[in-house]
Amino acid sequence: MAVRKKMNGQISKRPLFFEGVTIRLGIKKALFIIIFILIGSRCDRPELMNTSFFAVEIDVTDSLDQTRNRQGFEFLLYSQKTENSSIDTLFIGKTDSMGRIESTISFNEAGAYPLQISRDRSPILNMRVLLAPDDSVLFTGEFPEIGQTLKVDSREQRAVDVFDRVDAGFTRTRRFIAMGALADTAIADELRKWANLYEEVHKDYPGTFASSFALEAAVLILSDIDQQKMMSLINEGLENEQSLGLAITVGKDYISTINGFDKGVKYLDSLKSIVSDKEQTRVIDQMLIELYYDSLRIEQGKESIARFRHFYEDEEDLSFWYKNMRFELEDLTPGTFIPAFSFVSTEGDTINEESIKGAPTLLEFTLMENGLYQQQYEELTISYQLFSPRGFQIYTMAFDESKTTIWAFFEERDRFWSIAEPHTMNRKSLVETFNIQYYPTWILLDAEGRIIRKFIGEELDDFIPYLIPHLNSN
Repeated sequence: MAVRKKMNGQISKRPLFFEGVTIRLGIKKALFIIIFILIGSRCDRPELMNTSFFAVEIDVTDSLDQTRNRQGFEFLLYSQKTENSSIDTLFIGKTDSMGRIESTISFNEAGAYPLQISRDRSPILNMRVLLAPDDSVLFTGEFPEIGQTLKVDSREQRAVDVFDRVDAGFTRTRRFIAMGALADTAIADELRKWANLYEEVHKDYPGTFASSFALEAAVLILSDIDQQKMMSLINEGLENEQSLGLAITVGKDYISTINGFDKGVKYLDSLKSIVSDKEQTRVIDQMLIELYYDSLRIEQGKESIARFRHFYEDEEDLSFWYKNMRFELEDLTPGTFIPAFSFVSTEGDTINEESIKGAPTLLEFTLMENGLYQQQYEELTISYQLFSPRGFQIYTMAFDESKTTIWAFFEERDRFWSIAEPHTMNRKSLVETFNIQYYPTWILLDAEGRIIRKFIGEELDDFIPYLIPHLNSN
């Protein structure tokens, strides 16, 4: 079943996954998954009910039961928004003497739904099932090895199976590239081949979840090697709004970079003319505000978020995003002095907003156990070694609960800059002062202590161009 996840307290490489099916792409924009959910979800709006045919054929081995009693296997299909919310039962039924169930299931929204298989009130298997309008889902399997023998056949599942084979091949290719097993001159052609294979899946299985994921995979590959083809795919997908999430992230970034900020704004405005509801328009408005912030047009951003708040003031689910964005625009604006903070470093020095002045500084807030930070550490170390002779300095505030976890990080790694002694940090105050929502987060400062830019997760890849103008010339 297809689910998009945001990791608790962290920004990951953003794998998009079914249970057992993964797009293993390093997605540059963390917001994309949130946008996909916002655009794709219609759970809070009344809609006509969709239906899907649901069938089960269960067998029992002779070795377990000579009578081969196939009766009483219970299939419970339900909807649950969160782990703590109430369960909405979509279907519950038991197999007859032939091990069969046949029914039509009604549901509001296409997506992945939890399924529990049990017998005599004893759970046997939990999984997720893709439900899509007018699809037919057939379960076959043999008890007691149902975990190994269960097969699911549906239009959506067949598309997923094809997607999964392509995705597994691409994963192997990426490993070969990372190992240096492919000549540099051949990498672009190899990536283009896989983009074409994903595109074939997208076109061969229209309207499926796999088609959307394959389109996303193709676009993200092409974003590095053929941006014109990338935009062509995005534009094709806009005909049925399938690529809207890609358009307002990847497409907007491309237009803004190539043609300038004003063209980026016009591009987002043009997308409003093709969307079908207020929710999609709202997401585009959010992206417009973030474009103002990313482009350092802070006053326009403040005006825009004030209008946004007035227009969407009745939508409670926006409170987190709104408060977070307003904080960034008003209290952590590029060009303002860094707020007061203090800790004692591993070298015994008191580090605060005054002591860091005199050199461009990167303050990092992280968890040493964070997988993304561990991947980025080596590259950050190279940047430090390259630019520290020109005055660049880094200070790390690690928020791990255990001090042992922090120092275990350096058992296999060299340490080149100061770490805050855990007991000298006021974690709660730091989180509130610097609006730390995800780990890792960085704030880059100039030599006078003014904020240059805040970076979250994979955005660190882009920090060097912001740093270089502030380095010593020697």
